[in-house]
Amino acid sequence: MIRRRDWTVFALLSIAAAAVSFAPALAGRTFFWGDLTYLHHPWRALPAEMLQRGALPLWNPYIYLGMPMAAGMQSAVFYPGSQPFWLSGFATALPLFHWLHYSLCGVFTFLWLRSLGLARWASAAGAFSAMLGGPLVSRIPLLNHLSTLAYFPAMLLFGRRPVLLGLSLALAFLSGYPPMLAGAAAAAWLISRARFRTWVCAGALAAAVSACLLLPAAELMSDSKRGRGIESEEGLKWSFKARDLAQFTAPPLIPRGEYSPAGLWWKTAYAGISVWAAAGLGLRASGAWPLAYLGGVGLLVLGDSNGLSKWLWTHAPPLRYVRYPGNLAYLVVPMLALLVGRGLHRRRFAAGAAALIALELFAYARASQPTAPRSYFTDAGPMVQVLRQELGGHRYLISPLALMWERGLGPTADSASADLRQRLYGLTNMPYHLSSVCNFGEPLVLNASYDWMDFLFTRKGLDDASGWLGWADVRVVMTRDRLKSKRLEYLGDSLWQLYRNPGPASRAFWLDEKTGAELPEGLGGPAPDLSRAKPLSVSRPREDRFSVSGESKEPGWAFVSEPFWRGWKADTGSVFGWQDAVPVPALGAFQKVRVPAGAWSVRWRYDPWSWRLGCGLTVLVLCGLWAYWYNNRLRQL
Repeated sequence: MIRRRDWTVFALLSIAAAAVSFAPALAGRTFFWGDLTYLHHPWRALPAEMLQRGALPLWNPYIYLGMPMAAGMQSAVFYPGSQPFWLSGFATALPLFHWLHYSLCGVFTFLWLRSLGLARWASAAGAFSAMLGGPLVSRIPLLNHLSTLAYFPAMLLFGRRPVLLGLSLALAFLSGYPPMLAGAAAAAWLISRARFRTWVCAGALAAAVSACLLLPAAELMSDSKRGRGIESEEGLKWSFKARDLAQFTAPPLIPRGEYSPAGLWWKTAYAGISVWAAAGLGLRASGAWPLAYLGGVGLLVLGDSNGLSKWLWTHAPPLRYVRYPGNLAYLVVPMLALLVGRGLHRRRFAAGAAALIALELFAYARASQPTAPRSYFTDAGPMVQVLRQELGGHRYLISPLALMWERGLGPTADSASADLRQRLYGLTNMPYHLSSVCNFGEPLVLNASYDWMDFLFTRKGLDDASGWLGWADVRVVMTRDRLKSKRLEYLGDSLWQLYRNPGPASRAFWLDEKTGAELPEGLGGPAPDLSRAKPLSVSRPREDRFSVSGESKEPGWAFVSEPFWRGWKADTGSVFGWQDAVPVPALGAFQKVRVPAGAWSVRWRYDPWSWRLGCGLTVLVLCGLWAYWYNNRLRQL
């Protein structure tokens, strides 16, 4: 039960969260580094724009030749905590998002410790240690990590209340990082020692509540390479070594060059000197269980640095879906908070210790992440201007060497940050509606689209790939270094080396009966002759709708370089009216459909059954929960 004095602690936790979240905004700056720029900004900005103009964010045509948006878990389209991004610009919404989730983590931790019978200020100290420690501060650029971890203590608080636990699990899932949710849920069940049956019921409820995302995501995972797990070479990439265990101490005790929440976020796990001092007091009253738990986390984060940890990572099936052993350092957060609370329980100096913990951790957090001017997320830069002029609605192809390129525009941090954003690294093309064949950062890419991207990148130079560019509607190619080409027109150097495809490029082509029938389903061999194809008129009023129209003297085929993916429905219109069309796969990722003679039009709309069924189930369950709560309230009256 929340008491009146608890509200004082809530206010202090909120103020501490605000001090970390709003400090850059007060100076006219914003956090920007890493994933925040090239993943989380586009993930939040495009759906927000679509919602503001009344379009459901179901399909994203701007990356990887086009892919489902409603099924993308990390973009958190259906998460209620994303609302600040729907209502204001990204730089304005960002500190609100940070403040909300740091506050939630602190409040849930405090209430959990209070539910265990710990004193108020001892619980507050544990809450400050969880909210401002390294595992959460290092997640400032990783919005889906932060929002998922905010519900970690809620799972502990509601571990014996299936309805509230189920809602917490659902919110954590909708917030965008399921692997971290799975780890947090397993740890919460282990720490709380709650009944397994309670967690099974809560899990079923959470699945039903989040069905609007769960069903489309499951459908996408079934046709994505990442859905089969992560190769051990990639999954074990960032493992702790024995000396890295010092990362759990405090920044002053971490070896020089090893403390970097921005650069080495995956192993930034410090607790703080005052936190460890209080936790040491708690260990005396807790027995061997906390040490066994912390030792287990240590074994996991060591990854491939020793035989035992490596065996565990290569033989435990759930770990196939976890990227980077160091990423699991967040598992220490609730145990340390519990030890801090027990160590300061009924101590006269508990309030002073809580203040000391808050001040120490705030001192580490306040300058932990680099910042840029607030205009950073709205400045398009020269590359966007060039592509807007050159593309004309067509696609561009960017070199896979984007990951290995470091090129600054000047000597300052602001210049380097502009380079990261303005050369369209990651998904940064999305807010500008620039369509690309490939990108970096979206984990669940359609298999056929991924294979098309790999096929282009394995050609022997630009000229070998040029015959395929028109079929994928590629107008501009961007490479890191100047390459020789006899078939592509060199445009110059604008952050990238740019080349124009002078041949025909269109999102759709008309083919005669024989040529269309011979167009292969898959890739391989020489590129089909594009000179026998006639570009068609394509209209796209919104992301999940487009139509193709043309006129011909004889029946033929319409080839469309849009993904052949379940959920798209097509119908053909002619002088005889509209009738269902049956597209078939063509050239690996794309599709073709028969069209009649005369004037005709084919229209596509994205309307996946998984979205309809999932939304219906979510609404039905939420209505049932509301009716259950309302009836209970009537009985109490």
